[in-house]
Amino acid sequence: MLASSQDPTIRTEALHFTTTTPNEFWDVTDVAREVVARSGVRHGQVTVYSPHTTTSVIINESETGFLNDYGRMIERLVAEDHYYEHDDHSVRTENLQEDEFINGHAHCRQLLVGQPSVTIPVVDGEVIVGRWQRIMFLELDQARERRVFFHTQGV
Repeated sequence: MLASSQDPTIRTEALHFTTTTPNEFWDVTDVAREVVARSGVRHGQVTVYSPHTTTSVIINESETGFLNDYGRMIERLVAEDHYYEHDDHSVRTENLQEDEFINGHAHCRQLLVGQPSVTIPVVDGEVIVGRWQRIMFLELDQARERRVFFHTQGV
């Protein structure tokens, strides 16, 4: 838990984990439900947020066919083996780090795929998602340590 208050009810928690592969989906729906339950929010919302520029938080089905279709589609649209100016350090002069990953493709994929966060209504203490919908964190770069924040607010 990072923060909490009672009036209005607010609770923020972080989940730390390590991804294992590019284009990896992490289903965080149950974590969101658990955070809402711990928060005591009955009516309000939960925001699921990733502070990483090469990841997304999406809502979709967690079904093997879709996940495989996504992997093939994103590789066709934004192939990893193309030229990305972001990776060309003879041209790029901003935001450079000594141990920089070659990940221009992951930045472009993130912009196409989604956003860093989603906000979902909470009604009667229940996270409102569709029958097949799941809240998922999507790794678009390479295996590394990641964080996702769950921020609930309401009454």
